[in-house]
Amino acid sequence: MKEFIKKIKNKEVREATELVVDNLPEYFYKIPASSSGKYHPSFSLGEGGLYRHVKFATEVALNLFNIIEFSTIEKDIIISSILLHDGLKQGLKGTGHTVKTHDDLMAKHLTELWKDDFEGREKIINCVKSHMGQWCTTRKPIGKLEKFVHTCDYLASRKFYDKYYNIKN
Repeated sequence: MKEFIKKIKNKEVREATELVVDNLPEYFYKIPASSSGKYHPSFSLGEGGLYRHVKFATEVALNLFNIIEFSTIEKDIIISSILLHDGLKQGLKGTGHTVKTHDDLMAKHLTELWKDDFEGREKIINCVKSHMGQWCTTRKPIGKLEKFVHTCDYLASRKFYDKYYNIKN
């Protein structure tokens, strides 16, 4: 994920993102993106699937930046939000399955971890909190950034990739 963190131009956003990424639960790098296998394509299942999903969602955003205009700070907020959105997918300790409120759990975790205010802080927290769109537990996406983060996550989780590509873990 370091290659994506380097793309964040704003120093405070980059350092805040790096702090969280460096302290993600170990399971984040090992588990599949979907514990049931129902909600993600095959490349994001199996060992390391969640990590691959997050990287793929970030690549989706970076590619869409070529055709959808955002300011530099907006791009930084989006990249940070996508890198962090599923950081506590199985809770703080790793439950062995997806925690339905992981959107809100991660947002609260960021709020506690980031004591100091910085440009984009609240927007990142809200993008993380609303990343599941209509399936969110507490906040539906509001505004351009939140809707964009949800869209990137949604596109990265579509199983239709398996129809066109013989992708295996």
